[in-house]
Amino acid sequence: MMLMLSAVAMAASDSQQLGPYAVSFDLNANYQVQIAQPVQNEQVNAYRMGLIVDNSTLAIIDIADYVELEDATLKAHKNLLGLSMLREGLNATNVEDMTIDGKEGFMVTSEPFEAVAGAPSNVYRAMYWLDSQACECGPVSVGKTSVVITSTYPLEVTQGLLSSLKVVQGQAATAAAPAAQGGQILPPA
Repeated sequence: MMLMLSAVAMAASDSQQLGPYAVSFDLNANYQVQIAQPVQNEQVNAYRMGLIVDNSTLAIIDIADYVELEDATLKAHKNLLGLSMLREGLNATNVEDMTIDGKEGFMVTSEPFEAVAGAPSNVYRAMYWLDSQACECGPVSVGKTSVVITSTYPLEVTQGLLSSLKVVQGQAATAAAPAAQGGQILPPA
């Protein structure tokens, strides 16, 4: 009976407050929520939440709220994300277009150049813009709010997270959720 209750708790929808955004998702895993202090400067307000099992299994949701309009063209960001992963020692092996939170987005699959014992064999990074709009200036899009998700969970769990993710401005359904999940506030990364 206890195992059944545990499984139900793991599959339940979660809702967390991340800065001015309510973030909800289904993550079929047992995890702890860790929310970093916001990073704020003249160009951007950035918010980060970790959904952590251990040192090698986690998902991170980053929301960047820019002051000015930014280039939100997905084609450009696919290249930039692949390059940033390369600098992290990850080889991007696949880029897949997908709908995330009802918006156009993509997911990059990568693997480390060198296998390390206990480290994940794949790292997934997905991106979309909450407010992307086509620009009259050419075949580009602009927006102010980007969402980047990094995951070392297995592909099926990562896809479940991405397919259920919802980010909206406003209050989360349950403000006590971080404490119930064992969440804690962390300093900025």
